[in-house]
Amino acid sequence: MRLWAFGLFRVLPEFRRLEAELQEHLKEEFAQFLARWQEKEGFLQVYSLVGLSSEADFLLWQGASHLKALQALRREMHRTRLMGFLESVALYLDRGEGEPGEESLALFPFGLEVGSPEGARVFQGEGLLALEGPWEVLFPLALREGGYLAARRTPRELLDEL
Repeated sequence: MRLWAFGLFRVLPEFRRLEAELQEHLKEEFAQFLARWQEKEGFLQVYSLVGLSSEADFLLWQGASHLKALQALRREMHRTRLMGFLESVALYLDRGEGEPGEESLALFPFGLEVGSPEGARVFQGEGLLALEGPWEVLFPLALREGGYLAARRTPRELLDEL
């Protein structure tokens, strides 16, 4: 069983007021940071919520075998300069089995009262539920049930959307 951390983040308006060159430098530094973490033990997947949520701009899903790894990611994130322009909107912790693939994600922090749709891969935690699959399958469910719908991205692709 793996520990899971789903972190949702929003870009602060002050970031958009920075010179374009400085914005680009901060994005590149953060993209490299995320890419380094993707190579470590466990997993770190990056998802865009741009245009899909009014609460957050992106979601990070980390899986680790021990609590110290979850803490280390957050500690090191706070040492990046871009974190001065990001707000942590929510953090959902749980534990479960499996690693995400390359498709879209629907996150239901408090589970679902209806069954999971056909065509979606289920990641069941002790409290939360994450579904991975095609947009066509996840979108209607996220609308009805109020979950977060997110598009899988590389770190650089994500930051280019901000």
